[in-house]
Amino acid sequence: MLREVSDHFKVLTLVHKSIDTMVEGLSQEQWLHRPNGTFNNIASIIDHTSRVEKKFMSAISGQALDIDTQAPFKQNHWDVPAIQQAWAETLPYSRDVLERLTESDLEKPGLSLRVGDLNRRQLIVYTVGHTTHHRGQIPLVMKLFQG
Repeated sequence: MLREVSDHFKVLTLVHKSIDTMVEGLSQEQWLHRPNGTFNNIASIIDHTSRVEKKFMSAISGQALDIDTQAPFKQNHWDVPAIQQAWAETLPYSRDVLERLTESDLEKPGLSLRVGDLNRRQLIVYTVGHTTHHRGQIPLVMKLFQG
């Protein structure tokens, strides 16, 4: 893996591990609890984060997948075991994509997002930032269901 890419992947790995630690041992009820009946639950946050990371990494690989990243926030029912499985598969998928990159790949187009057109190098950084952002939501939701 390229040094620059390896550094970003190490940060992504740390973020994933911190999320895993936070949700370890939570019951299905806790995964599904929606504070105030309207806030996002942990299931929707993790599902969304997994989908976004896979979508972004697929674009970085050059084979962009069409993934509805907003679906978890529109649902009223979540399959917690399926979400947990998808989350567990996300980091290995990201590693596989990033290991294959060459220096010239980093300059190729990544995705056009609300922030603008990002090349693959920028999309790697944006992916880490996005996952980190949603990592920060989990303790807030947990505080609300713990009272």
